[in-house]
Amino acid sequence: MKKISLFLVILCFAMMACKGNKKPETTTDPTTETSATEKPIMTIDEVDESWQTAPIKEVESADVLDMVEAFQKQWPTQSVAALLKDLELPEDEQQYLSFYEKDSNYLSFAEGSDDPDSEEMSAHVWQRSNGHQLLGISFFQASSDVKSFLAFFDYDPSTGMLTPETSLANLFTPSYPNVEVGYRLPLEGDELIVNEYYFNWWRALQHVYSWDGMKPCHPETEFDELSWLREQFDEDYMTYEMDDFSKYALIDIDEDGEPELWLSSEDEEYQAVLSLVEGEIKIIAGKDFKRQIVFYKGVVGDAGGCGTGCYYARYTKLKNSAPEYEFTDLMSYVFETDEMEDEYAKDGELLTEEEAEEILHSFGEPIEPEVKWCPLKTN
Repeated sequence: MKKISLFLVILCFAMMACKGNKKPETTTDPTTETSATEKPIMTIDEVDESWQTAPIKEVESADVLDMVEAFQKQWPTQSVAALLKDLELPEDEQQYLSFYEKDSNYLSFAEGSDDPDSEEMSAHVWQRSNGHQLLGISFFQASSDVKSFLAFFDYDPSTGMLTPETSLANLFTPSYPNVEVGYRLPLEGDELIVNEYYFNWWRALQHVYSWDGMKPCHPETEFDELSWLREQFDEDYMTYEMDDFSKYALIDIDEDGEPELWLSSEDEEYQAVLSLVEGEIKIIAGKDFKRQIVFYKGVVGDAGGCGTGCYYARYTKLKNSAPEYEFTDLMSYVFETDEMEDEYAKDGELLTEEEAEEILHSFGEPIEPEVKWCPLKTN
């Protein structure tokens, strides 16, 4: 009897020891863990390289939120994951700049941080004239290689499938490599706006795409200071019959990798060349019915008549896109000698003929730059 009791006591202690050594159960937070069936989070560089390669199936509806949720299953990103989690919370408890407007078929997300690793995204759904919808979804991350991109998908309600719209993959191409491109999808209306920000200018060219029923198209470029520039141009040039500047070109006069802005009227009879550096804008050359624009390597100028027996030329030497100095040559007819006399100056200081000839010689030969004019939206 004692042996049986002793055996039961030993068995009891053994069971208690096993229970004590058992690992505690863990709980999984579905908002922070990735299940075995979910894809791992991708960088926006990876998504940019992949979104055209496969359709997205089993999309619940044409609502932008349903489409973005389906996109997340196929091409999961940190920004969309945070957005979907944030939208589940009451508005006063949301941690990020999350916005969803069902009636406008628009949503957006931003961390509200200056951290270059932070992601931003936005999405909009357009109604297509063929009964389909077009999803546009954009991403931005300063630390990524691509910086920003905009992907398009056609949604067929009969199949519930989003198909990559590869024809729109290159909707916008920056004019220069050293720019930051930002996509503003419409919260109201249908216009798509692409901002082409030049760090050296501290300003952007804004490209406005209209909607033709199937896609964003026919971009018109806006420049915020256009009205102010026209006023400045009117002060220095003969503009009696001039229409507004209606086209522009970018030209790197001093070959520093940062472009200057060249504006023109539609008939190209009136033009202005601008230096833009760190917020400062200056007209450095212009064309009207009396003056013409001339270019040298690193130099731009205008020359023409300035009255009876008067001819004037002004040249601006650029360095790092900013005026380094201004050289002028005022030629006047002298009746007593029946000859033209030159008065040379550099930044307003008079020069000798020898000093002036040295500057003119340094310009080299005139050049004719190749220019690509683009339409500019007038005010």
